[in-house]
Parts: sequence; structure tokens; C-alpha cells
Amino acid sequence: MINWDEKRKYKRAFIKLAVEYRGKNFWQMVEANDISAGGMFVATDKVEPAQTKIEVIFELGKEPYKKTIRAEGVVAWSRAQAAKDEKGEAVPAGMGIMFTKTFPFVSKEIFENLLKEAEQQNKPKSQD
Repeated sequence: MINWDEKRKYKRAFIKLAVEYRGKNFWQMVEANDISAGGMFVATDKVEPAQTKIEVIFELGKEPYKKTIRAEGVVAWSRAQAAKDEKGEAVPAGMGIMFTKTFPFVSKEIFENLLKEAEQQNKPKSQD
């Protein structure tokens, strides 16, 4: 079995983001379930084939530092129907998108800050 976390170049933040997605066959508003400096997973039942060129637009950060990001990329893989993962947990239909360009240039620090924020939000609160 492949351990994708060990093979990934960038660490992922498991957060939900509204994303405007423009592909070859579809233009839609979707939800990203996770994001990294290298790409994102978008949940949708309207998937494009692998290697399809796409564009996504989304916002990162909190006010007053929120930035609108436009990224070009390709569909790395897609899942046309919801399924179960190796642990038996439900996973939605959708696409893994690999970024090829981001505008404005998205620095590593923006994604590192996003990861830190996501980790802080997902930490269990201590019981006093």
C-alpha cells in the first residue's frame, strides 16, 4: 500500500475553502477539502479527466491580510463517485489538482502560515 504522506513534496492543510473552478468541460463553485503549496483536492461529482488543464480561484488568509489566489494547474487524478478509503471511511468524489502556476506568486510562507493555523484549529482543547 502506498503511503502518500511520505511521497508528498508539500505538507497538506485539511481545511475547507470555497473555490471557483474552470476546466475544459465545467465551470463551477466547489469546496476544497485540503490544500498545499503544490495543489488541492476539490470535492465535486463533475470531474475532469487526468491531465486536463484547469484554473482555480480562492482566498487564503484572514482579514485584513486575505489574498485572492488564482492558480493554473492540471487534474492529477479524479474519483467520479464517492468511495471508501483503506480505513473504511467515506471519501467524496472529486479531483486532485496539481498547481503549475499561482498568481500572485504564492510564497512558501503563505502556505506555511496556513498549515500552522490549520494545525492550531485541529488541536484538541485541553480539559482543565
